[in-house]
Amino acid sequence: MSETISIDFNEPIALFPLSGSVLLPHAPQALHIFEPRYRQMVEDCLEVMEDGNLLTALPIAMATPAGEGWTGPTIGDPPLRPAVCVAKIVQHARLPDGRHNIVLHGVCRASIREVMEPAPGRQYRLGILRPVETSSTPPRLPATRRRLKSLLEGPRLSRMVSAEAVREWIRREDVPTSALVELMSFTLLKDDELRYRMLAEADPRTRAALLTSELAHLDRLVAMAEQQGHDDWPKGMSWN
Repeated sequence: MSETISIDFNEPIALFPLSGSVLLPHAPQALHIFEPRYRQMVEDCLEVMEDGNLLTALPIAMATPAGEGWTGPTIGDPPLRPAVCVAKIVQHARLPDGRHNIVLHGVCRASIREVMEPAPGRQYRLGILRPVETSSTPPRLPATRRRLKSLLEGPRLSRMVSAEAVREWIRREDVPTSALVELMSFTLLKDDELRYRMLAEADPRTRAALLTSELAHLDRLVAMAEQQGHDDWPKGMSWN
């Protein structure tokens, strides 16, 4: 879907900072919108829909608050990390009390150049963004796809419940490897700091290498765990 949606980076884009949730391109994210400022943001983004087509709604950039312990660059006050995922609303339900249930679809990664703070009539922040992808035509990465397939269909990671849908994506030739890497990273990498590294990385080859390395590391950990019997586990602990 991402390839069919264009983003106008000449216009400011609504910023939705959310701790503990890093969206990646191609991935879906369900959200419950209840704060008044973000209710207004959703309403404003939906206002420009043509004939009820959600894909014509304005985009929303999912941003990450800097938070304590972050030592990288920041922008705005309160500070945000610079990398964002620009997304489109693909499902929407307006609740009777003014709240919203939405599903966002990640379209592309971008970097915040400038933050426009709330102003009269607008409670939420806007961002002046620039795209950060290195190429409009991502590399095919056949070796990466074979390696990922081998790991997820191997004797250890094949038992991961969360990998069931991912294995189906690998078998589908209509899913490019670059999109596969994004979907797998969002589904399988549970650490938000690691997901943010994926989001901030512009080079698809580096992203693919990072994902492959993490899955290979997990595979090795499971192999080590399998070599230990119950009697070898530390008291009160087990491999999970």
